[in-house]
Amino acid sequence: MKLKAGDTIGIISPSGPISNKEIFFQKADELKNLGYKIKIFPNVFNQKGWLAGDDTERLSDLHAAFSDDECSAILCSRGGYGAIRLLDKIDFNIIRNNPKIFIGSSDATAFLATFYAQANLVSFHSLMLLNGFSKNDIDLINNQKEILPKKKHKIFIDGEAQGVLWGGNLSTIVSLFGSCNYLPDKEIILFLEDINEPLYKIDKMLIQIFRNLQLKNKIKGIVFGEFLGLKKEEEKQLENLLFEYSKMLNIPCVYGYDITHGKNNVTLPFGRCAKLLGAKICLL
Repeated sequence: MKLKAGDTIGIISPSGPISNKEIFFQKADELKNLGYKIKIFPNVFNQKGWLAGDDTERLSDLHAAFSDDECSAILCSRGGYGAIRLLDKIDFNIIRNNPKIFIGSSDATAFLATFYAQANLVSFHSLMLLNGFSKNDIDLINNQKEILPKKKHKIFIDGEAQGVLWGGNLSTIVSLFGSCNYLPDKEIILFLEDINEPLYKIDKMLIQIFRNLQLKNKIKGIVFGEFLGLKKEEEKQLENLLFEYSKMLNIPCVYGYDITHGKNNVTLPFGRCAKLLGAKICLL
């Protein structure tokens, strides 16, 4: 599936609420200026506490966006929290019968993993509307072949690994544990990032992943992205921590990819088969 000029992008808010409508419409207009039609679903601007409306409202827009024949793609407005509340309520037949380009990251990691496991949908770990989804991300969705880190990186363990790209926000992945409906059925290249998590929590969450044997035994390679929000003096500690886990698994591993909550987040096809060759991701 590709996004072509003239296609309609549906926008939903399945997690946190939108606090600034002006920025929302500014970003939507930027996509219109690229030649895309925009469809804003009815509950996008709702708010109930820390959520973009109650579960019924957010689920309604998710189902409606997949069912809508006008929409070629579905773009999350933002992350936050709330996706996990919907996972046991989703009608996956709607998604299986209406596959579309689904775009999100951060809290939407829960959707990416579950859509792949339950509907075999390859979706896109990418910037979202409010944090800068743009022409560059559309180009990557349409034309991805191979990906290299743009900034300084380190190959912790060199080698070659093959599997489907699977991962995203570390804390969101860990929040899925206890259920089996998110687990991949194939070997994976795991990619991870997070924001505003202290080192000891990153350590704890990595231990949780590597004690989860149903997941751990499928990991054939690791791509560590950015873990934003740490103090300067903690960055070397983080590198040492990630290297420690690389040695524990003894599989190809690279650190320093543009997988991030920051503006340079690279778009990755979640669920697509790929090879990790040193620091290069080659899409198959």
